[in-house]
Parts: sequence; C-alpha cells; structure tokens
Amino acid sequence: MKQNRLDRSRIPDPGSLRPFRFPPIDRFQLSNGLPVLAARTESLPVVTYSLLLPAGAIHEAGRDAGLASLVGSLLESGTGSMDAAAIAERLETLGVRMHVGTSWEVSRVDFTALSAKAGEAAQVVATLVGDPTFPEGEVERIRHQQLASIMQRRAEPRGLANEMVARYVFSEDTPFSRPLVGTPRSVAQLSREKAMSFHADYFTPMGASLIVAGNLTSDEMRTTTEVAFGEWTGDAAVKLPTVVEARSDTTHVVIIERPGAVQSEIRIGHVGVPRNSPDYFPILVLNTVLGGAFSSRLNLNLREKHGFTYGANSRFVMRRRPGPFIVSAAVQSEVTGRAIEETLNELHRIREAEIRPDELADARQYVAGTFPLRLETTDGVASRLAELAIYDLPDSYLDDFAERVLAVTADEVLQAARQHIHPDRLAIVIVGDPDPLRPQLESLNLGPIEAVRPESNE
Repeated sequence: MKQNRLDRSRIPDPGSLRPFRFPPIDRFQLSNGLPVLAARTESLPVVTYSLLLPAGAIHEAGRDAGLASLVGSLLESGTGSMDAAAIAERLETLGVRMHVGTSWEVSRVDFTALSAKAGEAAQVVATLVGDPTFPEGEVERIRHQQLASIMQRRAEPRGLANEMVARYVFSEDTPFSRPLVGTPRSVAQLSREKAMSFHADYFTPMGASLIVAGNLTSDEMRTTTEVAFGEWTGDAAVKLPTVVEARSDTTHVVIIERPGAVQSEIRIGHVGVPRNSPDYFPILVLNTVLGGAFSSRLNLNLREKHGFTYGANSRFVMRRRPGPFIVSAAVQSEVTGRAIEETLNELHRIREAEIRPDELADARQYVAGTFPLRLETTDGVASRLAELAIYDLPDSYLDDFAERVLAVTADEVLQAARQHIHPDRLAIVIVGDPDPLRPQLESLNLGPIEAVRPESNE
C-alpha cells in the first residue's frame, strides 16, 4: 500500500484564510453625552470595559513628563468613600481584573468581570475615575515607584536604546522625544497638586469613549453603562498645541556611552506616519517584508545570512500624529558597523524595486491571517473597538481588514517604501562602548558622530 510522505525539503503552502466577521457593533450615547461602542461575544460569561480618557501624555507640559502615567497609577489609591485597601478588597470580591495604562493619545482604564458582576464592577471603576483623592502618602509611594522603574529601564541597554532613539528622532519641542513615563528630573518634582490639576482637566467624559465587549445583551450594556457613568460630568479637555518635527533633516550618528559593553543595541529611525495615512495597508505589508516577521529581509540578512544577531525587526509606530519608524537589533560590538551597513542596504533595496511575488503573497497572508487571532478574548475585541474610537475609524474597517490587506499590490508597496522610508535622514543610535565603535562608524561615512553619556540626556 502506497503511503503519502511529508516532503520536509520544502515549506508547506499556507492554507486558505478562514472567514472572519467581527461581532455587530452597537453605538450609542449615555445621557451625559459619553459615546459607547459595544459588541456582544457569547463564548464566555465575561465582559470587558475600556474607558478611553482624553488624558494622554501628549497633554503634559515638558517639565511635567510622566504626569499622565502618575495620575493613572494613582486611581486605585483612594476615593472619597474607600482607601486603597478597601478598593483592592472590593475589586477582589467582585473578581475584577483591572489595568490602567497611559499612551500618548489616551489614558485607558480596562477591567474585566463576570457578566453577572458587570454592573457592580462598572460602578466601582466609575468611582475610581471620577472621585480620586490622591492621598499624599500614595502620591509619594507611586512617584518613587515610577522613578525606580525609570532608573531600572535606563540600566538595561534595550530600554536605554528605546528611550534615546526617540530623543534623537524627534525635535526637542516634540512630546514624543521624551519618555512616556518621564525622566528622573521631571518625575522628581511631580506633586499631589499637579496630579489633581491634571485629573480635573483631562479625566472628563467630554472627549472620552467607553468600550464594552462581552456576554451581555444590548439592553444590559446600555443599562450597566448608564447607571455607572451616566451622571459623570466634566468640562471639555484642555487641548495643547502639539509640534511633531524631526530633530534633523540629515543622517546623524549618536553613541550612547556604555564603556566595556561587549554588545551594541542598535536603533535606526526617523519620523514616520500617522495612523490615518492613506498608505496604511501598503505600509503594513511593506513592514512585514522589511522587518515585521521572522522571515523578513532584515532578519534573514542580519541573523540567518551573517549571524550578527538573534533577531532584527522594524516597525512603524502609528499614532494620531506621526510616530517613529524604527529598526532594532542587538549585535556584538565588533560587528556593529557591518550590521548597520547591511541594515542600510536593506532600507535602500526595498525602495529600489518591487518585492517578489512570493514575498508579497506571504506578507499579505501573514498580516491578514494573524488579525483574527487577537479577537479570541473580550480583551481583544475591546482593543479593536478602542482602535476605532481613538483613530476615528469606520466600523467597516474591522470586517474589511483582510480584504484590504489582500488587495495590496507590489507597486503600492514600492511607492509606500519610496514615500515613507528615508535612508538620507536617519537617526542612528547605538548603546555601546565608544572605543571599538567609533572607527567602525567612521569608515561608513554616515555623517557626524556624537558620543554622549546617558545622564546628559535630561
């Protein structure tokens, strides 16, 4: 009897994409005007809420960098009716998993509970958001934790490289040039008064959105959200003017001094594109080919061909305003120059000719095929709804995602590369030992080379 044998000499062809439909989206407003985006999922008896507040770090004054993160971390520290211990006990009793995160655009309060406890959980969180007291002792405790986190990140080469590349990609007047959690100098002078002022200005329903995803009927969603958040009031959030500019319009090289280091953390980048770019889908495919997957050109070159690194990647960080385009890799000190040279070769190459048909097909399948994997939980569904709210996307975006990705052409990828990747205006930032690095970098003739100590970047 003849047996079918698996041919291990070739990679199996990808299977066909499974059909995907996002749950129907229900949009409504509470009596106070707070917009709600809701989607019902029935796989598990749980519900996730995400409250998106117009309290992103982009609204901080530069001297107060890290204030939005501090205020978010303080939400569980006390209210007019509960101290921190009582809040923790109440959340535990209800079985609520809660997380507060701060981005440049929003501060986000996520919480998940059993459907039967959803209403009670929402009311507790509404109290935390609307009536925090910011006890002085808790402010000091959280502030010291934030300072410790900053110092710990700076002591680790990857974290230091990520912080410093932003500083050299963006101008000093651009909020994105500073760390989201602040610097030692800025966080050290944050106070209870500043926290209360920021909360009063930005923790308001005017400009906020509420996301609900889980096993509740439409009527239950409307009732629980109205009871919890319908009486919340506040003025419109204060909008500050925001500049997004590059630090330089030419390539420049910066060595962040780490004497004795045997490895270099490399970051190469420039100002990228906003999330509403008309080239969004071609950029997704472009970046997957360049450095967004394990089989990308950068990884195959730096890792598989040359053995410089365990992994190299690229990413476009898209925000309401242009975020950075960044290439990242960690290599041994003695091959830093060669790794940078090969990276630049790949940036030039993807601008010079259309990607191969197999690269295009694989990248499109990868992007379209992984999209539904992030929608298997209520958290995942809520995150996608939040994306609609934050970036003002149409409801059809979620259902049309795979089709839009699969329609991207090789010419569209090439045009996106030529328009949005700029090898002539790069910030090349290396955290490492300057002694072996400088001669390697000088031989590449990339532009001026600056060596700075980490603590000088305050």
